[in-house]
Amino acid sequence: MKRIAFLVSFLAAGLLHAQQPRTAQSIMTHFLHPSSHYVLVAAHRGDWRNAPENSLHALDLCLKMGVDIMETDVVKTKDGVLILMHDPKIDRTTSGKGLVSEHTWEELEQLTLKQGHGGPTEERIPTFEAFMRAVKGKPILVNLDKCWDIIPDVYAVLKKTGTVEQGLFKGVLPLAQLRKQFGPIVDSIHYMPMISPALYATSAGPEFLPPNLIDGFFKQYRPAGFELGFDQEKSPVVTECIPKVKAAGVTVWLNALWASQNAGHDDERAMTDADANWGYLLALGANAIQTDRPYELLQYLRSKGLHD
Repeated sequence: MKRIAFLVSFLAAGLLHAQQPRTAQSIMTHFLHPSSHYVLVAAHRGDWRNAPENSLHALDLCLKMGVDIMETDVVKTKDGVLILMHDPKIDRTTSGKGLVSEHTWEELEQLTLKQGHGGPTEERIPTFEAFMRAVKGKPILVNLDKCWDIIPDVYAVLKKTGTVEQGLFKGVLPLAQLRKQFGPIVDSIHYMPMISPALYATSAGPEFLPPNLIDGFFKQYRPAGFELGFDQEKSPVVTECIPKVKAAGVTVWLNALWASQNAGHDDERAMTDADANWGYLLALGANAIQTDRPYELLQYLRSKGLHD
């Protein structure tokens, strides 16, 4: 009887878990309270292989496949409108030419976006506000790139659209400089410091050295996570920084985008040997992986029981 009661209880608990909706809040809970049993997927500029990068279509495809986080790039037009665009120039991704900073929004909204292979589409550049209105209430977070110098402007849009809890800011500044530049906003956002091998070579000061930068945050602030890049398997980022972040119970965000960010264990190599590449990042303790292959990474993680 006890065994039957246990099985009934176990099945009921499993059914309850299965019925729980996947929400932005549940994804943020996974991010802020990381586990080795669940790994989040961040799609770099959205699903750009099947839609224009940084587009509403790219967001829609991320939502349909169950991506947890869409990374996107936020910049200002000449007249101060926040839009989604990665490059300083619009040539590669739109039907126009020139610098974003030299165009008004009225000019840019007339342009169309290009596919990843350069082909034309009928899709338009989204404003950041329109993008976040499309995100609101959907089961996805947004990783905010390129906007580390305009955090107050970006935060204002998140407040206006009611999406503060769906945004993940990031940057390379030590905590003291971050607070000096942006003040109390730092305590109102989810912020993720970025750590890379290049910081070891910087002449900006010892506070920029990765272990010191990490310690500087942990003394007075709990980051949402740390984005950690490394170009060698024995990099101090691997041997010192990742263990330090893991020990604090903070999300380890690793990038599978290209070889210089993961010592050669990148997305393209994972296409022929996922265990040796994505598996390597998992073995290091990744709680979130940013990828240019979101569909394939989701399938891989699901096969390992590490994602819904």
